[in-house]
Amino acid sequence: MAARLPVTNGSVSARARPVLFLALFAALAATHGALVLLRPPLLAPAVAATVYGPLLAAQALGLPVFSSAGSGGWASPSLLGWTFVVLCWTLVWGAAAAAGARLLRRRTSDG
Repeated sequence: MAARLPVTNGSVSARARPVLFLALFAALAATHGALVLLRPPLLAPAVAATVYGPLLAAQALGLPVFSSAGSGGWASPSLLGWTFVVLCWTLVWGAAAAAGARLLRRRTSDG
C-alpha cells in the first residue's frame, strides 16, 4: 500500500519533498548496507564508484579529498572527501526528490 502524501489545493505540499528525500535516502542507505553485508563480487565496483567517483572528480578540481596515509592500495577519503561525497549525493537525491514531488504535483492536479 502506497503512502499518501499531504495534498493542499490539488498540489503536493512543500512537506512532500523532505518525505521523498528521506525515503530515497533510506532506500539508498539500506541498499548500501545490504551490499556491504552480502558483498556481492559483481556489484562491489559499483558500490565503490559511489564513493570514489565524486572523489576523483573533486580531485581533478584540485581539492585535497584523499588522506595522505595509504590503506591497502587505495587512498582513503579525508574529512573533506567524506564531506564532499555526502554533499554530492545529497544534491543528487535532493534533485530526485524535487523531481518526484513535481511529478506527483502534476499527477494530483490532473486527476
